[in-house]
Amino acid sequence: MGDAAMPDWSYQTMFRPLLFLMPPERARSITLQSIGTLAKIPGGSFIIEWMGHMEPPSQLSKTIGPVTFPTPVGLGAGLDPECIAIQALSKFGFGFLELGPVSKQPIDSRGAVHRDIAAMNIHYSSPLENNGIYALERRLEGASGIQIPIGVRLACRPEASLREATEELQELIVRLERFCSFFTIDSRANMGQPEWSHTAWGEYFSSLRNKTDMPLLLAIPPSLTEAEALPILTSAKEAGLNGLVVAGGTIQEDPPCANHSVYITGRSSHEQAVKFVSWAREQWSDALIIGSGGILEPHDALTFLEAGANFVQLHSGLVYSGPGLPKRINEAILQTQPDTDPNPPQKKRPAFLFPSWIWGILLGVGMMIGGAIAWLVAATTVVLPYDERFLGMSADQLALLNEQILSFMSHDRISLAGTMISIGILYSQLAYHGLRKDIHWTRTILLVSGAVGFSSFFLFIGYGYFDYLHAILALVLFPMFLLAIRTPAKVHLTRLPPQLHNDQDWRMALWGQLLFVIIGFGLTGAGIIISIIGVTGVFVPSDLVFLCVSADTLQSYNERLIPVIAHDRAGFGGALVSNGLAVLLISLWGIRRGEAWIWWTLFLAGIPGFVSGIGIHFTVGYVDFIHLLPAYVAVILFLVALVLLKPYLCRT
Repeated sequence: MGDAAMPDWSYQTMFRPLLFLMPPERARSITLQSIGTLAKIPGGSFIIEWMGHMEPPSQLSKTIGPVTFPTPVGLGAGLDPECIAIQALSKFGFGFLELGPVSKQPIDSRGAVHRDIAAMNIHYSSPLENNGIYALERRLEGASGIQIPIGVRLACRPEASLREATEELQELIVRLERFCSFFTIDSRANMGQPEWSHTAWGEYFSSLRNKTDMPLLLAIPPSLTEAEALPILTSAKEAGLNGLVVAGGTIQEDPPCANHSVYITGRSSHEQAVKFVSWAREQWSDALIIGSGGILEPHDALTFLEAGANFVQLHSGLVYSGPGLPKRINEAILQTQPDTDPNPPQKKRPAFLFPSWIWGILLGVGMMIGGAIAWLVAATTVVLPYDERFLGMSADQLALLNEQILSFMSHDRISLAGTMISIGILYSQLAYHGLRKDIHWTRTILLVSGAVGFSSFFLFIGYGYFDYLHAILALVLFPMFLLAIRTPAKVHLTRLPPQLHNDQDWRMALWGQLLFVIIGFGLTGAGIIISIIGVTGVFVPSDLVFLCVSADTLQSYNERLIPVIAHDRAGFGGALVSNGLAVLLISLWGIRRGEAWIWWTLFLAGIPGFVSGIGIHFTVGYVDFIHLLPAYVAVILFLVALVLLKPYLCRT
């Protein structure tokens, strides 16, 4: 078993196949150690949040007594028995974490964890292993930055008497109260023992209830018959417990190994658990009920809520469906709720003359116009009058020095022009479809991409060359950028038909999303490399082969020629980073079923970028295969990604 510190586009496509080749315990250990370590390093929690963007919408927050839960979706006990990754898991879009089960002394389950992939179940030896209260205390003392409620499932050692079980759990409550917001009482070890009568259960629950004022819930398996469950449920209700957790697993009747029983959680327990929740709600109308068992897709969680559960918690779903499941469930819950926002959006004061989204569109249109002008110049005269004044040479004189130099400069400048048009398309779309609806992640993308793009203006100044056209364009567009991002955007997401199932469209879209994430990273990395080359060596070997001249010879032609070329390269590199970041963040945060504008944005933005970047090389004859190989790969990935994403994004 295992999950990754990445959303489903990486888990389903890469990590799950690799992890499922390993024994479950090893896969779990590697995964939890990896994400646990990432969360503890400086900036690690930010990376997890940034990659997944999984913070729950504020509309899902629930307050039960003294405890506020950001969302009714939690993580169930047993997935991280050693609590080595709870800081990371708290960033996965959960509203609470249930840790444990924990007992006073360590319990070795003496059995292996087994995955039944065909049935989508996980088999555990019962009782579940745990390292005891001392180990849990050390973990919680070292955990920081967890901002969601933590609960602990309390367990006594198997075969404990009523008195021993009561004393053990009372001690656990006293020692863990400072870390927790609620407790759950694991009842499985005591069920069926002669000593545990209806009266005994009542005494047990009353003793624990008197020990703490925190919410106290009964954890009960759904495999019990109504006759078996009713006395326990009644005792919990009479003792003043706050509700119950339907711990979704079942006990296998005839385990293969006679030495211990097997606890099964996953798809096979779902129907039984839902029925138990519905029955429990009838018996205990005001109980706080947490449903779990076989929640593998958002529809499963909604089924529990419809049956009467107040909350749901995940276990096997994180293993089989991926770490993006909490976010998908949160969105499904929000989309199926009536639109009763108590704070409807107020009419905003225009940022300056116009609303922010209008300025965002103007920014994008300005980038496209600037790119079109740059393309026209690069395809005709190549150099402008102020270029010639700086060089002290005309375009004709440059061509006499080296017949390829103007073609080489044209190839850089048209590549930059196409990238500018691509950025303009991205910004216009983000403004119209995002800022206009106050969607916060679209503003973040504009902020990040624009800040990098405008900052890149300063990369080439060290060479002593000042591009007046570039400067004028920046001076015109920069105020538009500031006005576009001036007004905060607070809407988490727009209302669309919920994505309820792990269907074929969703699985294909994960591959498409992965490819666009690769493209975004690739463009960003390529831009960084080109910028570094632009402000250092300026040329790569294939450039000099095309020019049929060395850098020293070019310098001897005109000592100002290389600074002009460096300016083109640094500007193109900075624009490519800006473009790559926008593509990357849209791919990470914007892929949702029915968001057709995302597909069209990526498609339209890719056309000028690839046409300019590849087409100009063939136009000028710079067709070195190795030099163009990254662009060829990017085009293939781009086309395949569009095909894979179209059904998911454009079909409602």
